[in-house]
Amino acid sequence: MKKKIYFFSGTTAEVIKLAPVIREFNKRNIGFKFITSGQTRIRFEDLVGYIGKIDIFKSFPEKENKSSILNFILWFIKTFISAIFTLRVEFKGLNKTNSYFIIHGDTVSSLIGAITARVYGLKIVHVESGLRSFNFFEPFPEEICRFIIIHLADILFAPNSWAKSNLKNLRGGVVNTGENTIVESVLWALSSKVPAKKLVNRKKYYILTMHRQEHVLFRSKWTRETLEYIIKNAPKNLTCVLVMHHWTNKFLHSLNISKTQRSKLVVVERLPYLDFMKLMKGSEYYAGDGCSNQEEAYSMGTPYLALRNLTERIEGLNDNVVISHDKKEIIKFFLKNYENYRKIRIVLKKVPSKIIVDYLMYH
Repeated sequence: MKKKIYFFSGTTAEVIKLAPVIREFNKRNIGFKFITSGQTRIRFEDLVGYIGKIDIFKSFPEKENKSSILNFILWFIKTFISAIFTLRVEFKGLNKTNSYFIIHGDTVSSLIGAITARVYGLKIVHVESGLRSFNFFEPFPEEICRFIIIHLADILFAPNSWAKSNLKNLRGGVVNTGENTIVESVLWALSSKVPAKKLVNRKKYYILTMHRQEHVLFRSKWTRETLEYIIKNAPKNLTCVLVMHHWTNKFLHSLNISKTQRSKLVVVERLPYLDFMKLMKGSEYYAGDGCSNQEEAYSMGTPYLALRNLTERIEGLNDNVVISHDKKEIIKFFLKNYENYRKIRIVLKKVPSKIIVDYLMYH
């Protein structure tokens, strides 16, 4: 019996990680329907030439105010209710045993998708399952979303054995894909012959980002102090490439740094995926609080200073990734010795996207 495949996603980061799976479906001419939640505008154009054609089956209205928590909550409620009612015609009458609803990771969109699929009895497929910080406040609200999703999912694809061990005693079946699908996306980006935009004139630079809401909203003083400390203590021969997010714009002009330090500060908006991966590959190191960035750095061997107390990922730990744990001595040591953390690009022994598609099609 032909299987019905649905993707439900709300951010570009999710689609980047799902891209290898989407590509594998397209390579095999297996049809699917894609639903976007409207959490952000998804930059499908970033992956042109990799994933192939995507026809959007249903798009919910995009969230308007990007920096309002109240607006985010209202968007969540509105989108969830709308999903329940507008998808009823599509899901009613489906053969539930052959209908797969694929969500990714830990976003609020994934949570909306999981609950919607559970209401209609579709099989929930959770890609990148089992990553846990075991602290509901970091990352927030992602850790909460992931906790709920893993208890709703029917099929859980864990990226490694550690993640698989975090999924014991759950109702769903667990499959270890060996690596995270994002590794495939990173390797594609680095092998692409599309020339990257030249953003930094100097040869040596590092990347700095701070955008996690639990940091920029609830620990704004610490965020500003951390940004300042890194810029002041970075090697003097390096240019700082500061990547702007809508959460972090307010910090730019209030940084207490010298004119010399500010002259070596290059501010860039969020970049297309290919450009950013090549920028990251060419950097001396990356200091940031992002989750996916840790895995991207692990994939390409770039030294990564995780500006966090906790991480829900093990990729690169005790290798090219250092967790700051809010300790300036750890940050300072990394900045002085970052060259020791550079590793070679990883080589895939298993192809996660093929494991996922094979399991869904033939299990």
